[in-house]
Amino acid sequence: MKRNLFLVVTLLALTATSFAQKPSAESIRKRMSLGFGVFHDFWMKVPDSINPRAINQGVDVFIHYTFPMDKKGHTVFFIGGGIGAHNFYNQALLGVGKYNIYEKALTDNENESYFYNVPRKFNGKAMEVQKSKLSITYVDIPFGFQYKSSSKMHVTLGFKVGWKIDAHTKYKGSDLAGSGFDVEEKSLKLRNIDNFHYGPYAVLGYKWIGASVFYQLSSVFEKDLGPQIYPISLGLVFKPY
Repeated sequence: MKRNLFLVVTLLALTATSFAQKPSAESIRKRMSLGFGVFHDFWMKVPDSINPRAINQGVDVFIHYTFPMDKKGHTVFFIGGGIGAHNFYNQALLGVGKYNIYEKALTDNENESYFYNVPRKFNGKAMEVQKSKLSITYVDIPFGFQYKSSSKMHVTLGFKVGWKIDAHTKYKGSDLAGSGFDVEEKSLKLRNIDNFHYGPYAVLGYKWIGASVFYQLSSVFEKDLGPQIYPISLGLVFKPY
């Protein structure tokens, strides 16, 4: 599946290049657009034992290069690049192996990742999670089609493929060893996070602002090596340039 996606992206890039007929510097500038988006991730298929936060904010920035498909330029094909950060806030921790740090069995696979809850008490001391999140950042290649009417309404139907460049967890709360002190910890080397993500997206807007939705088809974790969760992102897109 992933190999086929690479072939599709490469083919689209070559197709887009064939549309270009030695554009001038001025036309190149006009064909480029720069924008950013803010969104909320609805995390799907989260284990029932985990309590996600109501708001999982994320952000992305992107640049598009367009190729007109009609004389008036109402319909264009675009391809570009971007960076997007997704966050999963919850009251749980991420572990790997048969047992968590409290020696509780959670999986039969020693290499599998899982979420587990911090007990209310450990070693006779109360435990409290103030903040816990999983953050993943991708470099994306978006491509698709956009239609813009004479009234400045526009519709975009696209697809994007992304490569993971960072994945980490942050925890703030009671010391997991039960010392009674509060700690802040950041884990930078996470196992079993899939290196890629992909899915379709759409934007409906007016002038330089629009409402967006991205449906990620791929799971955050590799198959059979973690919970098969994925986000559906709803947000706003701004294209002032």
